[in-house]
Amino acid sequence: MKKAALLAALFILPAALPTALAAPVTLTLNGQPTTLNTTVLGGKTYILLDDLKKALTGAGGANQKASVEGCVGEWLFNGIVRMRVTKVEVTHQDKGDAYPGYAITAEFKNGVNETITLDDVGLVYNNAKTVTFADGNSWSDSRAGGWQDKTYAKIQQGGGTVMNFRIYSEEQYQTGQPVPAPQKFLVEVKNKSGSTKARYTVPDPSFRVNLTCRK
Repeated sequence: MKKAALLAALFILPAALPTALAAPVTLTLNGQPTTLNTTVLGGKTYILLDDLKKALTGAGGANQKASVEGCVGEWLFNGIVRMRVTKVEVTHQDKGDAYPGYAITAEFKNGVNETITLDDVGLVYNNAKTVTFADGNSWSDSRAGGWQDKTYAKIQQGGGTVMNFRIYSEEQYQTGQPVPAPQKFLVEVKNKSGSTKARYTVPDPSFRVNLTCRK
């Protein structure tokens, strides 16, 4: 009880004292860097307990998929396919600035010594592609030019392809309203290997890219 009371005292701001917004801070939660908003009170910087709870909930805890995880620019390998995110940019739907999103460029390579198709090794066209945020929200309205055709194309050993995913908000934003910074990009890979002789070397062949770090 004493420990819980101490934590509450650290993160609950007295309403009677003046506060001011400060620059966001990045903390390591569950082994992953997470960016949180801060507030200055009496010359000291605080994090709201509610924001911390949301961040911990958004991290997924024990229910998070056992995906292959890494940073932007880092090659991830599930035993058959290699993937890395190279670029993350703000974009908008044709409707205009009221419907923002993120354009995520990712490379995929054949990591085995035989010819494959992405569809045959679990990277199916209608698999989930999701961007998640620190407050637990996520966007999954994903579109990728030529994605379906590329999943059926044959890729030789060491060969690859580049995808540009566009994931948009389903909610309308007001003019000048800031777009939240994405935390992670999730790409679902179904646990199948088709006629391919190679097999996955990880419990879950899906990919999870931490967008808050770069290598």
